Amino acid sequence: MFGPRRLSLLLIVPLLASCTASWRATSGLTPTTAPGVTAPPAVPASAGPAAPEGLEPAVACAVTGVIITANRGESAMGYREMTLTVQNCGTEPYEVKGRPDIVVLDEDGRPLKISVEGSAHYTAAPRRLTLKPGTTARSVLSWRNTVTNISGGSDTGESLAVAVSAKQPRQLVTLQAPLDLGNTGRLEASAWF
Repeated sequence: MFGPRRLSLLLIVPLLASCTASWRATSGLTPTTAPGVTAPPAVPASAGPAAPEGLEPAVACAVTGVIITANRGESAMGYREMTLTVQNCGTEPYEVKGRPDIVVLDEDGRPLKISVEGSAHYTAAPRRLTLKPGTTARSVLSWRNTVTNISGGSDTGESLAVAVSAKQPRQLVTLQAPLDLGNTGRLEASAWF
């Protein structure tokens, strides 16, 4: 009925068609996932650091002359550290002195009762620094995730309201990882360096 050549052609044509259809389905710009597999959420481009009182970073820079950010932090055996960075985003030199003035905020943006004290680990004396445009200074935050009261909860800071120093405008600093403060009620901050 069908010769070997014709039979081969009948088998190859559907195979090529299925390969071509599959290629067309996956060669577009929109990624596809297998059935039953959830694609990870898209990571948005960084919007930059938070600004004071909800202002955009460009406005914050115009208002304060600096932008404050926090890194993800490091932890080991209950001891935690996180670095704050202040960057002069303006066009004039900016003077930084002392330690940052910090208020720890919960997930609803309410202040927690946390005492912010000088660092026991980074003990360099506060000094005046003049940041040229584009340059930065850092302060290391440190704390212990200690829970001593088993009947009570623990404090978790979800963001910070930070001023370069006391009586300066505060900026809302979004954290990459929460401050798991236990119930110590204490956070240490080094002087800017």
